[in-house]
Amino acid sequence: MESQQILELEDFYSKQEHDFFEHAHANRQILSYDPNRNFFYYIYTKDHKFVHGDESYKGLKEQIEKVFDNSEPSEELKKHYEWQKEHFLLVKKPIFNNDAVEGYIIVGKSVTSQQHFFQNVRYLLIFLTCISTVLIGLLSYYIAGKAMIPIQWSFNKQKKFVSDASHELRTPLSIFYSSLEILELEEAKQLSPLGKELIAELKDEAEIMKELIDKLLFLARHDQQQVALHKELISLSTLLEKVSLKFQRIMPSEIKFSTEIQENIELHGDESKIQELLYILLENAIRYTNSGKITLTLSKNQEAVKITVADSGIGMTEQELPLVFERFYRSDASRQRNGTGLGLAIAKAIVEQHNGKIYATSKVGKGTTFHIEFPLKN
Repeated sequence: MESQQILELEDFYSKQEHDFFEHAHANRQILSYDPNRNFFYYIYTKDHKFVHGDESYKGLKEQIEKVFDNSEPSEELKKHYEWQKEHFLLVKKPIFNNDAVEGYIIVGKSVTSQQHFFQNVRYLLIFLTCISTVLIGLLSYYIAGKAMIPIQWSFNKQKKFVSDASHELRTPLSIFYSSLEILELEEAKQLSPLGKELIAELKDEAEIMKELIDKLLFLARHDQQQVALHKELISLSTLLEKVSLKFQRIMPSEIKFSTEIQENIELHGDESKIQELLYILLENAIRYTNSGKITLTLSKNQEAVKITVADSGIGMTEQELPLVFERFYRSDASRQRNGTGLGLAIAKAIVEQHNGKIYATSKVGKGTTFHIEFPLKN
């Protein structure tokens, strides 16, 4: 639209250019006024002296002269100008006589209606964009909800299967273990050394299987929010002291174990679960620390109770850190060690049951630190 309007102004300039030569030598400054004119124009000499013009808005000439006051007569310009809530498109072109610049003409027209049109269109597009975004968001949310129904159903079925399977496997496993004990007692004299060794290995495997089933059952109940906690006000400082004494006795000689336990810290929670949490983290630290040190700390600030278990073991990469609390996840280094890959998942579940949070920081070859925070509002 603007290009079309400029072409119209340039065409109008071609028609009015002869006015310069008609009025330049008459020493008369004629400015006619007609409010119904579609175009207006002003003709000047190269010395910026007004010669002749027709205008549609009274007083506009003086304003336009200020706009082009510093321009050269030979310079071609196109400008948008706003005055008294009106919008104008102006074109300035030189007037030549035998390739010499004799003056210039300023041609213009009002483009107020176009400006208002585009402004309204802009507001309308912004409004429609907002409405469309909201509608698309609601529609996407609805479609995503529909798509998630079968996925959620399958996930719930999977969790229920794990829970049911773990529960049902406990009974035959207990019978299997009891049968091995009876066989070991009653047939002790008839069993060969190889038979006794096989029974011992089967009992060990049954113990491992029982531990795995108990862990799976705990996590399945946690997923279904069916874990019964016996929360009470416990002395966390005393509990950590007891746990640290137990681990001090079993700590390998190559590892230096130290504690930094702040006194008189209490927590409303399940003492047995908190103890299990500490066991998991300390056993994990021992498993991945061949030599060096392990530190257990307990502190409190105005917002939370904090527990950290730090070791100087093999450490983990940045890619492994987000995965350490995933069930059955085991890094390449941990695959060479005993474990089921469920310990840290259980630790996270225990912390969540106490409305806390747990995370790990680590560097390869320098060790890993597990951070636990229990909010004081609990």
